[in-house]
Amino acid sequence: MKKLHKPNKRLLLSQLLWKKRLDKQQLPHAGYMGNGGDIHLVLGVEGAGISHFVQLLSQALPENHYIHHPLVKFEPKLTLSNHGERLAMPYQKVLTADNPMSRVYRIYAERAQAEKKFDLMAEDKPSDPDPTLILKESHALLATEALVRELKCHTLLYVSDPVLLAEQMFSREGMETSYLDFESEAVMDPTFLKRFLAKDLRPVLHAYKVIQRLRSSRQRQVQMKIFTIALIQYMFRMLAARYPELATLVDAAVIENDPRRLEFPLVNWLGAENLHSASRVIANATFTPQGQETLRWTRSWPESITTFEALSSKDVKLAYKLLIEHHLMSDESKRKTWAGKSVA
Repeated sequence: MKKLHKPNKRLLLSQLLWKKRLDKQQLPHAGYMGNGGDIHLVLGVEGAGISHFVQLLSQALPENHYIHHPLVKFEPKLTLSNHGERLAMPYQKVLTADNPMSRVYRIYAERAQAEKKFDLMAEDKPSDPDPTLILKESHALLATEALVRELKCHTLLYVSDPVLLAEQMFSREGMETSYLDFESEAVMDPTFLKRFLAKDLRPVLHAYKVIQRLRSSRQRQVQMKIFTIALIQYMFRMLAARYPELATLVDAAVIENDPRRLEFPLVNWLGAENLHSASRVIANATFTPQGQETLRWTRSWPESITTFEALSSKDVKLAYKLLIEHHLMSDESKRKTWAGKSVA
């Protein structure tokens, strides 16, 4: 198990300068007044699936306010790490109110509140419901638990096939992408492992050793990224179980062939009073084939694609073998993907 170093002076200085720039651009109390409960987060490893999910939301519920990659877009630019990817963080269970990331998310809530229109002369008139603030983010994922605890925000955790996510990542950004490099070290930190895998560390530690013993540096890189994605998503599943009132899990494998199974997660995430919104999302994106009663997605869910370009057949077979044998993937149908189909 690896032990990460504590934040170094360079990072602390960078964040201190960021706070000074922020306080100069905005008021000193910016990021302390926003209500985290007004925020609806969509978190997940970057890929076509989570983007497709948010697209379905925006098409069915266009009245809401959507912001993609709020940490990336925020100015002044935020630095959470000095290890390549500036928005990477080690596992966090607690964030203080003055943590830069806490302040950034609260600032988005403050801005949304400031944009609301109040008509004091129209108290007796029925008013339209306020738009929901929906933030989609794929960075600093290991700080998810701390965000949920600190902000009390409504958080939807999107999980998908780790191998397909890695294929999308490498195809999009190239094999030398720095995305999840820092997390590949952080998931082997004792703090993370004890928090989420304390009952039985042996399978994960064995999988890590197998990966580190691979002869090819490319194979080690590929398998470690897939392994990291699987561990992040394992964390998501644990958090959804530990914080059922705030964290909701959407599993692409569950909803891909049964659109109705998306309704409960949407209601749990948006609130029971928004059952009609959940129904709109599903109705807007599905159809009933002639002569059948089951719903089908109008557009195929991205995870249904099983062609590989960046990853080789050897990469794919080894990845599924490692994940299934070490209890990080229980979907037996995936055996058919790599054992029964040819991959490029």
